[in-house]
Amino acid sequence: MRYQSLEQCLLDLEKSGQLIRIKETVDPYLEMAAIHLRVHEAQGPALLFENVKEVPFVLHQIFWYAG
Repeated sequence: MRYQSLEQCLLDLEKSGQLIRIKETVDPYLEMAAIHLRVHEAQGPALLFENVKEVPFVLHQIFWYAG
């Protein structure tokens, strides 16, 4: 499927259960990596971190296991 925007892609992933939005505050140095590793090892869905600690701008970090 071809998407016109990243937003369209994310909405499609979310609608099909292939995206988890993480709204809690996470540390960008170790915590994000630990969460991603656990989900990756379980071959889980894509992750979208919406609230990254001490980041003064909007940052959405997406990790996706495509296997």
